[in-house]
Amino acid sequence: MNITNNSLHEIACGIDFGTSNTTVAIANSLDTSISMVPVEDHHVTIPSTIFFQSENSNTLFGRQALNAYVGREEGRFMRSFKRVLGTSLMKEGTTISGRQIQFEDIIGPFVKHVKNKAELLADKDISAVVAGRPVHFIDGNEKADQVAESQLKSIFSAAGFKDIRFQYEPIAAAFAHELALGDNERLAVVMDIGGGTSDFTIMRLSGRYIEKTNRQDDILANAGVRIGGNDFDRALSLACFMPLLGMGSLWGAKGLDFPLTPFFDLAELSKIQCMYTRKYKRDLNALISQSTNKTLTQRLQFIVEEELGHSLMACVEDSKINLSSSEQTLADLSFIETGLHSECSRRQFEDSLYGNVLSIIETINACVLQAGINAEAIGLVILTGGGTAMPIIQSLTRQLFPQAEIADGNRLSSVGFGLACDARRYYFN
Repeated sequence: MNITNNSLHEIACGIDFGTSNTTVAIANSLDTSISMVPVEDHHVTIPSTIFFQSENSNTLFGRQALNAYVGREEGRFMRSFKRVLGTSLMKEGTTISGRQIQFEDIIGPFVKHVKNKAELLADKDISAVVAGRPVHFIDGNEKADQVAESQLKSIFSAAGFKDIRFQYEPIAAAFAHELALGDNERLAVVMDIGGGTSDFTIMRLSGRYIEKTNRQDDILANAGVRIGGNDFDRALSLACFMPLLGMGSLWGAKGLDFPLTPFFDLAELSKIQCMYTRKYKRDLNALISQSTNKTLTQRLQFIVEEELGHSLMACVEDSKINLSSSEQTLADLSFIETGLHSECSRRQFEDSLYGNVLSIIETINACVLQAGINAEAIGLVILTGGGTAMPIIQSLTRQLFPQAEIADGNRLSSVGFGLACDARRYYFN
């Protein structure tokens, strides 16, 4: 962790730059309050999305970016760009309006945008930040993990922050919930299942610990895995949507399975835009020319030609959300073909998540083992991140920690709030 203590700051902020959503909170040295920043109109969350308009070269963020894309404006839409940190894509960059752009110059303006929103609320410059980060940006690759944090630090520096400290996102969520605890100590596990990663922390919490400058002795274990909401969306897409576009159909004179690559690309948010190049479209058309079920595969061709991949994944995401409260959901795909829809059941969805859920269980168990405790010792489970709303995760939580109280309020804002708590503790003490 990068540490740069500076007691001269009057104000500092915490930024939870997420794969799906981003939040910002402000801490002031003059009082003990923490203020969530309305980063988009009255909303304290902003979708981590960008739209580069072709006509006037403007850049739109959050819901404005989503609306421009859904409204079929000319331009380039991007989301889930946090997932490229630490990967080869950071060096390769991407093409926008015919120009090669590095991802630092895509993520940077987004971070600067939310910084500006915080400064607008505070009515002063903010140069100190505690930024959230997952336990692991990249699974099983410590060097790539360090590179990713370094890249993110450079992006925050370019946005105008002078003092930058990183904190694990689940630890920040623990800090946010600690404010509501009394003086009794609680052994808690934080389960943070966001858009790109699932992170876990086991930590001693108490209201009387809030002002402690150093909390290292209270943190018993951290663990994480690169699985999150985007992976759940991909699994649901492959199970219930891609078969409507030809996945599983036959191809070529020998009756082979149609190649899977375009379906996996279309189900991965960070890869969709790569499908819109002339070469990709040309190669896909060549594949489809040998398809034995063109009724299905021409739907795939239409989505790529018309650049509707993100619209399709928005339907997938809506279906995922609906299945948290319903056993069945029907997605309207008439923007692809009149009368087309995808029917998905919760059972199908949960079956598609088998491998992901198994990895999450293994990571939680590794965290408990690292802490040197039994799961029955956990008295409090803090759920944060949109993925924790899913019934399968709720059920898993009760099975793994049967003795624990479950706290799941403020799923989308608790990390940002907790980062500001950490900023106050660190910069003002």
